[in-house]
Amino acid sequence: MIFFMTFIIMLVIMIVSFIVNCIRTILYKIKIHQLLESIETREDFLFMRYRDFINVVILIFKRKGMDVKVTPKCGEEENGLILDKRQFVELWKHNLGELVEIEGAKKLARCMRLNGIYRGMIVTLGDFKPNTRQYCHTYVIQCITGEQLVTMCKEVQRKRVVLENLTSVDKV
Repeated sequence: MIFFMTFIIMLVIMIVSFIVNCIRTILYKIKIHQLLESIETREDFLFMRYRDFINVVILIFKRKGMDVKVTPKCGEEENGLILDKRQFVELWKHNLGELVEIEGAKKLARCMRLNGIYRGMIVTLGDFKPNTRQYCHTYVIQCITGEQLVTMCKEVQRKRVVLENLTSVDKV
């Protein structure tokens, strides 16, 4: 009898834990959607945690119709992305005035070559040095600046429809 009661208690604890984790996941997804909808400038990205930044960028790509997965094969802190199983994306959340050095692009190109991927993308809040842009162009790595990222956000943000007052329609 004691074994049966212990089993029931453990089962209830597991069910409650599962429900709490599901609710936590749903609330986090709502937070990410709200963050994406609220982005107006590059500065808005600076106030996000790195994890939130990654998830907002993932949501941007998903809303653009791409298949997005986090991959440990590439990226800063092993938080790279792979788009449509054919393009590595590296995310850099640095200062707005920081320029991406060529070494970062070389690391991404090496990572791409080792994994048989022939396209890449570096997303930064800042900009790229001219030699980095040239290197990226040579190795088919797309350079996305902070301004371009904000533009991408605005393209996928859900527009709010403003209802007009229908009673003020002029009568003919």
